Amino acid sequence: MTTAEVDRQIDQNFKRGDAFISANGVSKIYRLRGGEVYALNNVDLTVFRGEYLSIMGPSGSGKSTLFNIIGALDRPSKGYAQIGPLRLTELSSSELAYVRCNYIGYVFQSYNLIPSLTALKNVSLSHTLMGATPEEADAAATRALESVGLGHRLDHRPDELSGGQQQRVAIARALVNEPSIILADEPTGNLDLHTGEEIIAILKRLSVEEGVTIITATHDHKMLQQSDRVVNIRDGQVEKIQQRDELEIEEGTIEVGGQALH
Repeated sequence: MTTAEVDRQIDQNFKRGDAFISANGVSKIYRLRGGEVYALNNVDLTVFRGEYLSIMGPSGSGKSTLFNIIGALDRPSKGYAQIGPLRLTELSSSELAYVRCNYIGYVFQSYNLIPSLTALKNVSLSHTLMGATPEEADAAATRALESVGLGHRLDHRPDELSGGQQQRVAIARALVNEPSIILADEPTGNLDLHTGEEIIAILKRLSVEEGVTIITATHDHKMLQQSDRVVNIRDGQVEKIQQRDELEIEEGTIEVGGQALH
C-alpha cells in the first residue's frame, strides 16, 4: 500500500462523534514455558473522532497493551485494530511508521526528551523526519511550543526546564505534525497537582477546540474527570465503559468500575 493510499483511507471526512478508531476481537497472547498468557482477550472497543477517552485498570490488566495496539505500537495476536477503514494489522512496518509519524502523537510519563537538544530542536526533529526543511521544522516547532505556553523557552535544554515544562515540550513534540490522534501514557504521573491540572487542560483544549482524538492510559482521577468516557480494563477484558456523567466523583475519591480511587 502506498502512502497516498494510506492517506486516502485515514483522511476521509470524519466529523466529531464519528467512529474513528477501533479494536475488533483483539487478543494479545504471550507463549511462555508454562503455557499461554492472555494480556488481552477478545477486546472490542470503538473510539470516536474528537473524543477524550481514558483507559484505566490495575497493573497487569492489559491497559497498556490495549493502548499500544490501538496506537500502532504493537500488533495483536488475534483480531485487528483500525483507524477509519484502515486495518493496522495489514500494514508493513514502514507503513505503520508512516501512520505513527503523520497521524499519531505520543506523550509519555517520562517525557523522553533528548537531553542535549533544546526544546525547539526536540520538537522540530519530528517535523524534520517528515521531510521538512530545517527552517520549516523550526517554524512549526515554534508554533507548537507557543501553543503550550513555552514560546519563551525555545533555547532551553531539558535540564533547564521543570518537570511540567518538559511535559509541555513533549506535548508540543506530539503536536508538531498536526496529528489526528494523541496517545498520552500517564502524562501527569510525574507531576505535582497544579502542573498536572495544566497538562490536562492542554489535552482537553486540543479535544474540544481542535477535534484531536485523545486516548490516555491513566490512574489520575483529575484526568478521569475531564474524560468523555472511561474504559475500565481487568484481566485482559473490558470490564466497564462509563460516560463522564456516570462517574461517581467526590472530593479526593472517584468511583470507577466499582472501585474507589484516592
